[in-house]
Amino acid sequence: MTRKKDINKDYKVLGLDSIDEDIYDRQKRIPGWDQNKISNATIMVVGAGATGNELIKNLVLTGIRKIILIDYDIIEKSNLNRCVLFNMECTIENKYKVDVVKEACENLNSEVEIVALKQDLNDIDKNLYKQSDVVCSCLDNIEARLQANNYAYYYGIPFIDSGIDEFFGSVQAVYSGVENAACLQCGITSADLNLMWKKFSCTGQEIKSENGESMGKMATIITTTAIIGGIQTQQVLKFVLGIDYFKEHGKWHPNIGEPLINKQLNYNGLTNKFDIIEKRKDPKCWICSFNKK
Repeated sequence: MTRKKDINKDYKVLGLDSIDEDIYDRQKRIPGWDQNKISNATIMVVGAGATGNELIKNLVLTGIRKIILIDYDIIEKSNLNRCVLFNMECTIENKYKVDVVKEACENLNSEVEIVALKQDLNDIDKNLYKQSDVVCSCLDNIEARLQANNYAYYYGIPFIDSGIDEFFGSVQAVYSGVENAACLQCGITSADLNLMWKKFSCTGQEIKSENGESMGKMATIITTTAIIGGIQTQQVLKFVLGIDYFKEHGKWHPNIGEPLINKQLNYNGLTNKFDIIEKRKDPKCWICSFNKK
């Protein structure tokens, strides 16, 4: 038996109670959706701050069962206006971000496994990259973002980078499985290199360098992080649901869409616009143009 047609599409009635008893019923109705792929995916997330909170919350609610989370910071009061998984008690007890995210996500979905690592990205076991289906960067400094990009590209793991600043944000996808695909390193300018060792963090004290230059704290707002976190999540789902189809057919699943490979999506909250910038592979890039032996 089928329901009455809705926009030229038939929906199978599974049973009187099934529609509201299945947590994932609504998303399973999306053409091309495969909940088993979602449930079996492992996602590495580097950075448990504002965008990381949004991304991880979204992943858990869609049914991702395993997340490898890396961050060594504790929670400050200044985090609370844009981090949905934190609360005031966390700041009083000086809790680590990864521990709080782990507990909050287990409350959202008891089936999720959060591997919480209170480590610098430099110190993690590099085999964790190979255990991941997608690597996500929610970081506040260029050095760490490039490191995650480099390892993900080398191991052939899709990498999704995000950045936020005031009412502006960006998302870019990197995947070495696409011929001549640019990596994050390709777009690094001399100005970026000058900022390589600066961490424009959203917490902590202003830092003065030896020449008196101030390294300021990042200006952010929850609306920007929510939008960018949502777009970054969407990119994860595109890879998880579509990568097998791409490997078999050489193109992305028509019902799931193409990730932002060779593209950077820029969001401007002041003008209410999204722009796409084409990214080109740098033939001299020491990451993606290096011939692995």
